Amino acid sequence: MKPHLKLLFTATSIVALLSACDRAPDLQHQQTEQLSSVVAQTPKSIATEHAELHETLAHVAAEGGEMAAAAGKLEGALAPHFKREEQIATPPLGLLPALARGDATAEMRSVLPMTHALERELPQMLREHEAIRDALIKFRLAAEHGGRQDYVRFADNLAAHARQEEELLYPAAILVGRYVERTAPQR
Repeated sequence: MKPHLKLLFTATSIVALLSACDRAPDLQHQQTEQLSSVVAQTPKSIATEHAELHETLAHVAAEGGEMAAAAGKLEGALAPHFKREEQIATPPLGLLPALARGDATAEMRSVLPMTHALERELPQMLREHEAIRDALIKFRLAAEHGGRQDYVRFADNLAAHARQEEELLYPAAILVGRYVERTAPQR
């Protein structure tokens, strides 16, 4: 999915999420029964994008040379960050479609430890983005030096990915937690 379409989908989901409180109780009950086994999972679009980023860096590393060294440093900054993101930031986003329909269930409260951790760790996540940006600048310079416009575009897309996380995905995950905490029934 193109970054601008993901942005539009995320923004639309957030608006729908915030307006879902007005749904009729009988409709909520019917939909809640259908979703009694909802488990928060990273949306496939995000998981796929992360996997593709790692695959590209692995491919660059296999090429050797200056690009490989820069790719290795970038991967070293990305891997632990993505791992933590996929533990606390992206799984709550998997609940957005159900929440946009007004389907806040008791099972969804399982995201609360994740979203609380994200709120606590957000300053650290943003510092990690700075380290990633530093490695990304070096990677991009190596790509320019090597005449690899495909990797220059990759670097630009990765920079946009980080901005999207900061501007949309992290806030949306936090909003999911706050919404679930406020509206989902207690177990």
